[in-house]
Amino acid sequence: MQHALLIINPHSRNGQADALEEAVRFMEVSGIEVSVCESESEAHLVSLIEEYDREDGIVIIGGGDGTISSALEALHTSQRTLAIFPMGTANDFARSIGVPEPLLAAAQVIVDGKREQISLAKINNEHFFINVAHVGLGVDVTRELTSDSKKFFGVFAYLGAFFKAIKRNKSFKVHIKTDDWQISTRAIHLAIGNGRFYGGGNIVDQRSTLLDGKLNLFFIKPQRWWQLLLLGPKLRIGAMDTTDRIVRKASDKFSIQTSRPKSVEADGEFKTTTPVEFEVIPKAIEAIVGDIPTSTSGTV
Repeated sequence: MQHALLIINPHSRNGQADALEEAVRFMEVSGIEVSVCESESEAHLVSLIEEYDREDGIVIIGGGDGTISSALEALHTSQRTLAIFPMGTANDFARSIGVPEPLLAAAQVIVDGKREQISLAKINNEHFFINVAHVGLGVDVTRELTSDSKKFFGVFAYLGAFFKAIKRNKSFKVHIKTDDWQISTRAIHLAIGNGRFYGGGNIVDQRSTLLDGKLNLFFIKPQRWWQLLLLGPKLRIGAMDTTDRIVRKASDKFSIQTSRPKSVEADGEFKTTTPVEFEVIPKAIEAIVGDIPTSTSGTV
């Protein structure tokens, strides 16, 4: 019988106890023995993964993107297979690997057992992330979010936080460099994506997947708040065309410098300040996936 360690973040979205019990029961009758633990802290989460001694076992993380992000280094070091129960607000990583939000459907994905080697990203060779890193406006949006707003409004909390943040956005000087390209400019927002989705279903770039071994960067040039609102649909779908207001670039490494230190957040958590180096680690961990979204082409 296959074995799975299910680690639940007890602070994730409430009201799923019955659905969780049903999902676990479904896996067990499908031939997967499940040991369930609750993580008391990030350190406890890491220790549970490190101490898991079933060689052929899988680790299921039950929580949101932040919980999954906290487990990345331990999963990579131990080379454990990752599966997830999406139990957060945005669940962008779940979207990126094609895992549906209903827990019973997520359990079916685990039972089906389709596996892929997916990429991870690193900041300054020390901080792992799975979805996207932000400088500028995206950091302000995260700071506007509260636990209560996410609890009561779900993904719509991100929209409310965005409206609050854009009215006071400020531009900054930034120098971006890759092996074959560089630019010095002013921006109000910069994002580097490893996965496909961020912020409750926004697409980083129509080309981005967790299988391509690339990071996808875009930055937004200074503009008025109402122009940002008009730009929203293009940002939502990750429209690939570079315009006079959005610039996009794909690479396996990026170097970012700003005129003054700027906060860098990834997967919704503060990581460091600029200057900063980003790199991708292709095929870093094995994950159990559903119908994983693929790259799309053309402009919108």
